[in-house]
Amino acid sequence: MQYEYLPELASNRPPKRGRKPKIVHLHNVRTLHYARLLDLVKLAELRDYDLKGYRELFCFLYRYWSCCFTDDPEQALQQVLEFNSEFKEPLSEREVIRATRSAEKAWRAKSDAKANEEAIKKGYPGAGYNLKNSTIIRWFNITPEEQRHLQTIIDANEKRRRKRERDKKRMDEVRREKGAKTREEYLEEQKEKTEDRVWQMQKAMERHPNATNKQLAEMLQLSVRRIQQLKKMITN
Repeated sequence: MQYEYLPELASNRPPKRGRKPKIVHLHNVRTLHYARLLDLVKLAELRDYDLKGYRELFCFLYRYWSCCFTDDPEQALQQVLEFNSEFKEPLSEREVIRATRSAEKAWRAKSDAKANEEAIKKGYPGAGYNLKNSTIIRWFNITPEEQRHLQTIIDANEKRRRKRERDKKRMDEVRREKGAKTREEYLEEQKEKTEDRVWQMQKAMERHPNATNKQLAEMLQLSVRRIQQLKKMITN
């Protein structure tokens, strides 16, 4: 879907003198719209394109974000029609056009000075649909598991989970650079040591069935407490 329906992002061009902040901002917005489109396609893919009950919403946002990304309403309409054709139960072309017509209207309003002024007066960043992640997640009933596969449509919990993963990866890299073991490597090593101790304990008990815990501790050079723990592992 990504390569067939979505155009490539334009490469960064050298910014004109005195306009760098605006160009960077526009590129960031385009990147966000592109990521939103990819998330929408990914969500459809995760649901095996069985989107009944959500088809109009999928098409509406696809057409809107495609308009924002391509700046070409005709191309956006063609893309949403092709996207709809992938659904297990596609809408008719007439239904798609009717359900998404206001998406193009909202996109055009983004370039309308008066519409932007009115939107700002009402407390919005500007004209068009400035949707929060929480709103999109609620509309589509996106599960935490589905969010793991998306780029931008994620909630605070998923953001924290990803941050923990990044932090853990960073710490593991630092530990490796210092020659230290990662937590997983340490736990695996401790598991192997325990399994080895259990095996030694079993052999000692077979050779000396009447030995006391103290005697076994002396044989294996372990504490009596450790001998008791190993015995429990064996009996369990």
